[in-house]
Amino acid sequence: MRHRRHRSRLNRTTEHRTALMRNLAAALIEHEIIRTTEPKAKQLRQFVERLITIAKDGLAARDDAGAGLAKRRLAFARLNNKEAVKRLFTDIAPRYTARNGGFTRVVKTAPRMGDGAPMAFIELIDRVPKEPKTHKVGGVKAGKTTA
Repeated sequence: MRHRRHRSRLNRTTEHRTALMRNLAAALIEHEIIRTTEPKAKQLRQFVERLITIAKDGLAARDDAGAGLAKRRLAFARLNNKEAVKRLFTDIAPRYTARNGGFTRVVKTAPRMGDGAPMAFIELIDRVPKEPKTHKVGGVKAGKTTA
C-alpha cells in the first residue's frame, strides 16, 4: 500500500529515478538554472534543498570531530559528482547561511512544443545572472549597430 507516500515515481524504476535526480541536481548546481518538466522540477526542488541544507550544516560544523567532512561525504553519496559537491560547499552553501529554507524557485513556462508536457524553470534563489553572450561578426558585435 502507498499510504502517505507523497513522492511521484515519474514512471521510472528506482535506479533510473535516482540517476535522474543526481544528474538534474548536478546540472542545477553547475548552471544555477535549468529547464525541465514541471513534475521533475518539483521533485528536484526537494532533493536539492536537502543537499544545500547538508552543505550548510557541514560549513557550520568547523570542529575537529570531522562533522564537516562527514557532511561532505554524505553530500557526495547523494550526488555522486565531485565537482558538484565542491561547488556546493564553496560557492552555493555560503550564500544561504542566513536563510532557513526555500533555496530554489520553480517558475512555470509554456508547454513543450512536441508533446505538450508542462515545462518549468528551476533556479537557485539569489543567483547571479550571467551576461548574455554576443557573437562577433566581421569585427562588429552582433546585435549592435554602428551609425
